[in-house]
Amino acid sequence: MLDPDISTDDALALLSRPDDRPDAHPGPYGWSRRTFLQAIGAGVFGGAAIGTFGPELFGGDIPEAWAGTPIGPNDGIVIVVTLYGGNDGLNTFVPYADPNYYARRANIAIPQNQVLAVNGAVGFAPQLTYLKALYDAGQLAAIQGVGYANPDLSHFTSMAIWMNGSFAGGPASSGWVGRWLDGQPAATADLAAASLDSSVPLHMQGVVRRAAGIPPNGGMFGVDAGASDLRMYAGLRALSATSAGRGTLHDTFTSTMTRQLDLATEVAPAFRAALPGGGELTRELTIAARLINANIGLRVLDISRGGLDTHDNQNAALPGILVDLNAGLQAFYATLSPAFHNRVTIVTLSEFGRTPKSNDSGGTDHGTTNTLFVIGSNVRGGLYGQMPSLVNLDRNGRMISTVDFRSVYGSLLDGWLGGGGSTILNGGFENLGLFHGGPGTPSPTVTPIVLGPSIASGFVSLAPLRLFDTRDGTGGRSTPIGQGESWAFPIAGLYGVPADATAVALNVTADGATAPSYVSVWPGGTVKPFTANLNPVPGLAVPNLAIGQLGPAGSVSFYNNTGSVNLLADLVGYFTPSSNLRLQPLTPSRLLDTRDGTGDFLGTLAGGQSLNLKVTGRGGVPTNAKAVALNVTVTEPSSGSYLTVWPAGDTRPLASSVNMVRGQTVPNMVFARVGADGMVSVYNNSGAAHVVVDVVGAFADNAPGRFVALQPSRVLDTREGYGAPQAPVGQDPLLLRLMGTGGVPGNGVSAVLLNVTAVTPTANTFITVYPAGGERPLASNLNATAGQIIPNMVLARLGTNGSAALYNNEGTAHRAQGS
Repeated sequence: MLDPDISTDDALALLSRPDDRPDAHPGPYGWSRRTFLQAIGAGVFGGAAIGTFGPELFGGDIPEAWAGTPIGPNDGIVIVVTLYGGNDGLNTFVPYADPNYYARRANIAIPQNQVLAVNGAVGFAPQLTYLKALYDAGQLAAIQGVGYANPDLSHFTSMAIWMNGSFAGGPASSGWVGRWLDGQPAATADLAAASLDSSVPLHMQGVVRRAAGIPPNGGMFGVDAGASDLRMYAGLRALSATSAGRGTLHDTFTSTMTRQLDLATEVAPAFRAALPGGGELTRELTIAARLINANIGLRVLDISRGGLDTHDNQNAALPGILVDLNAGLQAFYATLSPAFHNRVTIVTLSEFGRTPKSNDSGGTDHGTTNTLFVIGSNVRGGLYGQMPSLVNLDRNGRMISTVDFRSVYGSLLDGWLGGGGSTILNGGFENLGLFHGGPGTPSPTVTPIVLGPSIASGFVSLAPLRLFDTRDGTGGRSTPIGQGESWAFPIAGLYGVPADATAVALNVTADGATAPSYVSVWPGGTVKPFTANLNPVPGLAVPNLAIGQLGPAGSVSFYNNTGSVNLLADLVGYFTPSSNLRLQPLTPSRLLDTRDGTGDFLGTLAGGQSLNLKVTGRGGVPTNAKAVALNVTVTEPSSGSYLTVWPAGDTRPLASSVNMVRGQTVPNMVFARVGADGMVSVYNNSGAAHVVVDVVGAFADNAPGRFVALQPSRVLDTREGYGAPQAPVGQDPLLLRLMGTGGVPGNGVSAVLLNVTAVTPTANTFITVYPAGGERPLASNLNATAGQIIPNMVLARLGTNGSAALYNNEGTAHRAQGS
């Protein structure tokens, strides 16, 4: 008898056809090295009877020939994204205007000011910024209240009902995609559907056919390219070149073996390039886009991830999964060839929702109805169905569905996959009218492109190099950036930055502003985020380090909001997958303070004077560090000037690390290559000034961290109550959870790069950012003057619960912060 409390994983295993052999490297029908060797040992080449060995060797299916036949210009492609475990639709698409939502979910509800509202009633969870952008572009349909009559709360039973997708009822022996596959032409059917898994779930299994299983790690038999592997493949192909007259099984085996090798050859390119950082969905949706770009005949791709059965501590798990979904969709569209934009539709599914009321463990229990998303450039975006009542519930205290899930399937089958919906689903359904037009027809809007997480990369430190200065024409532009103007500057493949670089480290300075403004830096060719990197004001030079993810064409964009302003940018390094120089995040530690002699230098640094500062072996910096991340602050300057930080022993470059005017206290994050004797040099151009240096990170070959660039995203604004209460920060540290927000994965992260801005503090003060739960160090990340707006890049090491603490030393100040 089946356990009614069966787990998600066990239920999925029972509803899939797995290849669980220990030797891995499976093919689409379970083929592996061991399978081939077993077949040879069983005497296949001597003409053994197919009835004896066929089911074991071919997984119960004798496949017809598969071939990478390109799809037609009007053939639709569907990506099925299943969130196993029962996704909480109420915390994914939030009824924020309904007071019952907050009354029933007081310990897990999303605050109203964090919801990405689509109207006055509902909106997306704050992690789903890209889904909101797709909705705003008219390319996302949010179908509310999806479920089925007489819902079952068992993972196994409800999964089986959703996978089967039939109105006929009875035991689920096939799935809705599988039955569609049964009706496809034999010449293209075997590669028409695939699951990115070595197991094929029930919805991808038909009566006579089933989808291919492609392992998401690329470990398919036939993809290895070693000399011995290539010799083996050549020999196996030679065996199947012609029929040897040894019987049906011999011929079936050898032809299948050749087709396996052909398929491996066709899908291998999707796995050869490194995959982006992030979670399962980010990686698998990137692979899906690569497979579609290869145009090998795929019409339906199945992708999934688990972890949605959130009975306890839901707010520690669900946000990270939603970050993964959001980043995965970003990565998918950033990777997908524009030629396929109007031929792909994505649908999200889950076997049920969660209860309208949270439990005492900060979680939710098995529910019924849910909100599904259908996404595509020809999708007729907007709201469908209606949000279920949180008061009028069924006898089990669950919400009542208003849209049958088979209406979603049928609308996809008839509107995007060629028809036959009522036959495949064994009954009539309401067509929801999800599409403007069929596959391949011109799209009414352009798909917004927002880059997903970059490939995990190492750092390459450079001596500072000036890229552009709009004051004098360096870099090709000699005019300020105008009001509301965006300007893209190409970098990849130039200035010593390789074409495969994922991000660059730029010291950007705003000068000569005609009005208070803000400047944003983001990947060129993508949607501009609502974030700020610099806050220029008239009469001041404002510097800040910017880590700019490179856009699809290798450029970085700059935007000025108000008035006009000159920009200067110095390149100090770049990130690339081929570099082994990794990051060691540190709790901030003071290395130099010329006011009290820390660092063996007492007194102001005079104009034209340099000092050498030992950085290795101090403040947690390893002796083999090749570069360091420093927070450099200048205070009490006697005149306008600039500081330059560069590797000791090298020629001082024409570049600035910190710019200041008389009397100004200015901080700036600096990435500096370590020079002779483990030192960096610091130079002051004119006047005299005190200098303070805190180390916050180090780059070394044996350090643990790889860098993953993200699209900028705001995670905190105390002016609006976003990420924290709507109140200025006093002397009590503010704890900010960063894992699972702003594109940061929900686990496996040791530190984040933040742009922190202090807004109009009531007193001269400093801000310190340090690991939550740890002791506050004697160091500063940001020095702010009363009444001003001051930004600075911060490398924040994460502490308890993936959080950082922010401390304000004097008065009160608002914080605005982006990741």
